[in-house]
Amino acid sequence: MTSSNPIRVVGLGGTLRENSTSLWALQRALESARTEGATTQLLDIRRLNLPMYQPDWELEDYSENVQNFIRVMRHADAFLFSTAAYHGTLAGVTKNALDYLEFLAEAPRPYLHNKPVGLIATASGDMADVNSIRAMIDVVHSVRGYVLPLSVPIHHASKAFDKEGNILNEKIAARLTQLGKMAVETAAHFRPVTVSEPAAL
Repeated sequence: MTSSNPIRVVGLGGTLRENSTSLWALQRALESARTEGATTQLLDIRRLNLPMYQPDWELEDYSENVQNFIRVMRHADAFLFSTAAYHGTLAGVTKNALDYLEFLAEAPRPYLHNKPVGLIATASGDMADVNSIRAMIDVVHSVRGYVLPLSVPIHHASKAFDKEGNILNEKIAARLTQLGKMAVETAAHFRPVTVSEPAAL
């Protein structure tokens, strides 16, 4: 990776709730990716305002915000996905956003082919976040992404952050930092190499 061609890391997360703990966690991981020299973009699901995915619609049938979303996802080298856990699995708004990845089926690197994805989930209890990570693993595998071997489930999330979104748990903070770093390092290995013309003899 060079400064003229940095790794692009896109973070997708949050919920429709203000002061989303899953969004706060995602912001910490993205901050780590920037420290590693990556360019980052935060896609806050609450601000994206994506409609329900319609499988019989073309991309052109959707509004500009959906088309911009797909454009950003297409050009990323790595991803960080963060969701809240609702009723034992990932939030519906997260799954809806991920369903739009179908529009990358015909991309040069179809779907998320060989692109690393770091996973984060927050929950009020101590099991639903793990279930949500497992569910997202299935989704990422189905769209050919590479799930990073480190994930960050955050139990009892309301106690892990203060009211301003600062992380109170040092172990969680360290794992989020490590996740952001790993996303950049792995993307650098997976990024396609541009083959130059051989020098003339």
